[in-house]
Order: sequence, then C-alpha cells, then structure tokens
Amino acid sequence: MTTSDQRYWRRAELRRDEEDGRHRSVGWLELFFDLVFVVIVGVMAEELAHEPRHLPGFALQFMAVFWVWNAFTYYTERFETDGLENRLFTFLAMITVAGLAVWAPHGLDDNYAGFAGSYLAARGLNIALWLRAGVHERMFLPIAVRFATGYALAATIIGISLAIHDEVLRAALFGLAVVVEILAPAFTTKQQGALPPLSRSKWPERFGLFTMIVLGEMIIGVIHALSDAEKHVVSGILGLAIGFAFWWLYYDFVARRPSRQAIATALGWVYLHLLALLTITVAGAMVSVALGGHDVPGLLFVSVGAALAVLGVLEMTLERADDEPTHPKLSPGLKVGLGALLAAVALLPVHWSSAAALATCLIVLAVPAAYGARVWYRRSVA
Repeated sequence: MTTSDQRYWRRAELRRDEEDGRHRSVGWLELFFDLVFVVIVGVMAEELAHEPRHLPGFALQFMAVFWVWNAFTYYTERFETDGLENRLFTFLAMITVAGLAVWAPHGLDDNYAGFAGSYLAARGLNIALWLRAGVHERMFLPIAVRFATGYALAATIIGISLAIHDEVLRAALFGLAVVVEILAPAFTTKQQGALPPLSRSKWPERFGLFTMIVLGEMIIGVIHALSDAEKHVVSGILGLAIGFAFWWLYYDFVARRPSRQAIATALGWVYLHLLALLTITVAGAMVSVALGGHDVPGLLFVSVGAALAVLGVLEMTLERADDEPTHPKLSPGLKVGLGALLAAVALLPVHWSSAAALATCLIVLAVPAAYGARVWYRRSVA
C-alpha cells in the first residue's frame, strides 16, 4: 500500500481498473446505499398500485429517483476511494435520498416542495462531487462543468415551478428539469470517450442489483395483494411467475454481458435501463392491481410488453463474445416483436379475468426464456 493509499482523506482520482487488469466487486457501502432506494421504489410502486391513473406522475418521479441513483453510481465507478471522504459523501447522499422517500407520496402535488427540494439537494451534492473531481482531475473538468450547467438549468426550472400553483404545469416543469439533467451527459460523449474504460464487471453488476430491487418490489406487491384480497392461489402463482420470468430474461440475456465500450453506446445502455426498470416497476404494480380483485387494467399488457421490448433493444447494446450462443438479430427481435404484440392485446374488447390476463403475459415472456434455455444448454452439451 502506498503512502497516498493510507491517507484518511483522499483526493478524487480517475480509476483505471480495466487498464490495470483489476477486477472490482460491489462494496458493502454501495449495497447499504441501495437500501434507501429499496424504500423509495417500494413507496412509489405501492402508490401506483393504488392509483394507476397517476402513471404520468409516477413516471416522472421514477425518472428523477433513478437518475439520482445512476449519478452517484457513476461517480463511484469513476472516483471511488477507500478514504473516509467516500463514507461521508455516501452518508450525505443517503440523507438526501431518504428525503425523496419521505416526500414521495403525492410528491408532485401536496408534497411537491419536499420532493423537489430533496431532488435538488441530492443532485446538488452529486454536482459538487463532480466539480471536486474536476479540480483534481483536469481532464474531467469539462465534463463536470457540463453536468453543472445542466443542473443549474434544471434547478432554475424547478425554482420557477415552486412558485406555480397549477399542479399539471408544475409537474410538467419538474419533468422538463429532470429531462434536462438526463440529457446533459449526451453533450459530454466526446470528452468521456477520452476517459479510462468503464469496468466490465462492477458497472454492469450495479445495474443488476438495482434491477433486483425492482423485481423484489414486484414480488412484495404480489404477496401484499394476496394478503389484502381473497386468496386466489392460481393467480398469485402466475404473478410470482411473471416476476421470475423477468428475472430470467434480464439476468440471462442482459446482466451477464457488459455494454460495448463506445461511450455513446454505454450511455444508451443507461437510458434503456431507465426505460426497462420503469416499465418493469409499472408491470409489477399492475400485477398487484389484477390480483386485487379489480378489473384487469390494459396497462398490464402494455407495461409487460413494453418491458419485454426494451429488454430486446437493450440486448443490442451488449458486447458479443465469439462463443455467444444467442443470435444477434433473432434474440432481440423475438423480444421486441412479442412485446409489441402483447401491448396490442390491450386494444382487444375482451373482459379478462386476472388468471387469464396473467397467464397470457406469462406465456409471452416464456417464449424468449425458452429460446434462451435452448441455445444456452445446447451449447453446453456441444
């Protein structure tokens, strides 16, 4: 261990694990940090399950929460140290994210000031870390300045929204602010392309863990729905099977491979994860609604189909080894086509029972899962 490695307070230095051939695993501190997001995703998913008509507001809140998580995750990917400052910054981040969780219910109406303020605090801390990194690593400074510019514009928009009483307009301005921040990295692709490559192990693993949080909330929703309603055992098993199918599809087709290293592709990989996680969370909430004894919402078919289609597109951003068993066009095309077909089922003038609707979704998800099992195990036998 070098003298600099022994310092309690470390300067921000770009990590070069891939260049040095070092394998990085997700640390305990990062897993602890993710616990706060377990809470907030659960709060938002439960609120959506009770009020599906609030889907647009849920989507805006989910985008904001995911981007906060992604930003801190990306900072850790680039500048993680073993110093005490890393623990301090993580704890401060947890405080701001806890604020998001507290104010998430009715976060775009009654609790807007608290939710928006917590979002600004979380993003402000992250921007301060970027600027600190830019001071220490001069090649990162142009990226940090662009991130800070996006944040300043978003903060201005949110500041204006706080003075507006019309809830629809206020939510629209908040959504615009979040989109501004989400798009800011797209203006740094040239500069980020000059940075050391992202890790092929830890970076994908972090997203896999957040996906596990989302899938866990789907399972919790199914169990809660069965506890609060009549015990429809068959429908409950089908609901759990849908969650299991999403696990199968994501971890078999996506999580086991990193994205291609081109920064534009890696950024698209992040954006597609946002869409995939959003639609899977909505699907989980709609499964809970279907199990609750209410009419099956058409949004169930749309969300499950959309999630499947996004997983197919996401698959197209991944690296392919020479011995990759899945077909580069058939595998993602199967998911996109079946997802679109399932979403179109919502247009049929059919009154669905919960068991029939869930079984239909499961059958569609089972097709690409079966394809994956066939090509994977066929390769193993060969």
